[in-house]
Amino acid sequence: MKYSLVILSLILLSCTSKPDLEDVEKLNGFWEIEKAETPYGDKSYQMNQMVDYFRIKENKGFRKKMQPSLLGNYQSSKNREYFRIEDQKDSLVFIYENDFDTWTETLLSIEDDQFTVRNKQNFIYTYKRHTPKNIDLDEK
Repeated sequence: MKYSLVILSLILLSCTSKPDLEDVEKLNGFWEIEKAETPYGDKSYQMNQMVDYFRIKENKGFRKKMQPSLLGNYQSSKNREYFRIEDQKDSLVFIYENDFDTWTETLLSIEDDQFTVRNKQNFIYTYKRHTPKNIDLDEK
């Protein structure tokens, strides 16, 4: 049974079309990991202490980790991961480069409120758009 599910998943993934390059700017904003699928098992995330902020323009951009506060603002380090997006034959690929490493992620799907990427280790991450959770400290 498990083997059948793996085959069905591979067939469904191979039948899906690649996202449109014009849609990558939908990634601008705050995102949090909803689910991670790995060869070692799956994990769902009910709450994230960190979110990713993406800024993309003309197929180039950056991503940085942000920590939301209960007051609705964010704290961040100065670190940014810069990338470019390449439209390859059958996929859209994020290529990250810094002084120490180069790595890629393949964009599997993108919608207004969700996107999915796969890395070289075959981990699949599903992100959902982050909405701040504000606490009203001025309760009446």
